[in-house]
Amino acid sequence: MDALLLIDTDDASYPSDDAMETLGDIVTRTRAVGGVLIFASTKADLADTPDEELSIFVPDEEDLVLRSESPDVFEGIDDLAAGLHDLSVDRIIIAGADATSATPGADATSATPGADANTGEPGAGAGSDATDPAAEAGGDADASASSASTPGAVYASAMAGLVCNFDVVVLSDSTTDPDGKLVTWGDAAAGAGAMVKKTADTWLRM
Repeated sequence: MDALLLIDTDDASYPSDDAMETLGDIVTRTRAVGGVLIFASTKADLADTPDEELSIFVPDEEDLVLRSESPDVFEGIDDLAAGLHDLSVDRIIIAGADATSATPGADATSATPGADANTGEPGAGAGSDATDPAAEAGGDADASASSASTPGAVYASAMAGLVCNFDVVVLSDSTTDPDGKLVTWGDAAAGAGAMVKKTADTWLRM
């Protein structure tokens, strides 16, 4: 079974009208068939925001609304992976707002802080090959350059989903950076094992 995981789709984090319309289509389809719909927020300043205001898609009582203390929602939300496995979810379709429009390093899984679903330990090699301009320049690169090359919440959570033994589909036309532009790390995500698809071409399995 599939679950649709939307990360940081509040109005400030997800400003693109085009992406909102595109993503809204699969949200509507998911609700129509009674699918598993998860809204996750990684924003500390929204911790006290009512659930129904946490996304432009207005979560209701049938939706699962979660708050994560980490960009990797599998790390920041206790037992998320185990709970989804208990629901017989084996594939996660993911989209939302990501913190970068830059392409991460080719070894995408190495930057994944997500824990293994069985052991609770990080994936093998986690963090070992992450590319950071500040590190490569001996700390001279400015903070904005370093941030631009750092995968955000959607990417980190997608990679963690793979580590936690889920199939992962990234919706390429519904995942945006803070400026509302589509992210450019699709090839890196595909190289790490995720499927990268258009929203209209993606249908949830029940």
